[in-house]
Amino acid sequence: MIELAPPNESGCEMMKRIAKDLEKEIDRTGKRINELEEKIAALKAQANPDLKEIQALEKIVEQLQKKREEDQSSLSTLQDVITENC
Repeated sequence: MIELAPPNESGCEMMKRIAKDLEKEIDRTGKRINELEEKIAALKAQANPDLKEIQALEKIVEQLQKKREEDQSSLSTLQDVITENC
């Protein structure tokens, strides 16, 4: 969740705050992916696994991985801008 900017925040301060928020979001997404992968492994280990649930969870993991990659790319670009301008 992105926090509201302080009223007198500079452009560099804003970019650094957004970068920090993006890092937190990437970490949260990674933890969620790990949780889901553990759940998938536990389901697959069952005698009669629910294949539809496994497939649904795998689809969610795939979407989260794509989101994390996009966020990492955005963060990298933002860090480059910060390095060049701040």
